[in-house]
Amino acid sequence: MLRSLDLKVINPPQIADIVLRCVSSFELKDREGRVGRGFTNLKRILGRPADFACVVDQLAQTVPVGHAVAACDEGAWALVGAVALRLKVPAILVRRNSKTYFVSYGDDPTIGDGRLVGERQPPGTPIHMIDDLVFSGNTLRSARAALHRVGLDSKTASAILWTYRADAAREELATAGLTAITCLVSQDLVPA
Repeated sequence: MLRSLDLKVINPPQIADIVLRCVSSFELKDREGRVGRGFTNLKRILGRPADFACVVDQLAQTVPVGHAVAACDEGAWALVGAVALRLKVPAILVRRNSKTYFVSYGDDPTIGDGRLVGERQPPGTPIHMIDDLVFSGNTLRSARAALHRVGLDSKTASAILWTYRADAAREELATAGLTAITCLVSQDLVPA
């Protein structure tokens, strides 16, 4: 059965300008080692309180009622913490790499996952994942797998930016179990 992924790009006022302020004109290598001019570093939003507040307010509106939130990796932890505080819902933080010492998720390491941080949520809890941008889809798929291992239901996600590269990952994201992704802006809506 072919699964489909509902992708929404909502393009709220100001967000494209905020993202544009995070684009660098320097020449750098991308994740595959290709050299290109310009890259988007959305962590710069953290140094601009008005931009950060605007992004958090817009992301909070993408979270379905009754869902806790999860950050897909360390890069989204600040966003998810702020969204969770705004919505007064639990937050779970996903690490890229497993922690191999102490306890991170809940209080029993035998039934947890070393990639998760936060108070344990009951199995079946609906979780909405949040990331800063969708590039290849790997971060979303990996975070969903970690949440699924502890019985959490993560089928929806949102991000600030949907990139050109993410288009190729739509089918893989649907196959991984995601049903809907809402992005604030798409790379094609951000003026060059």
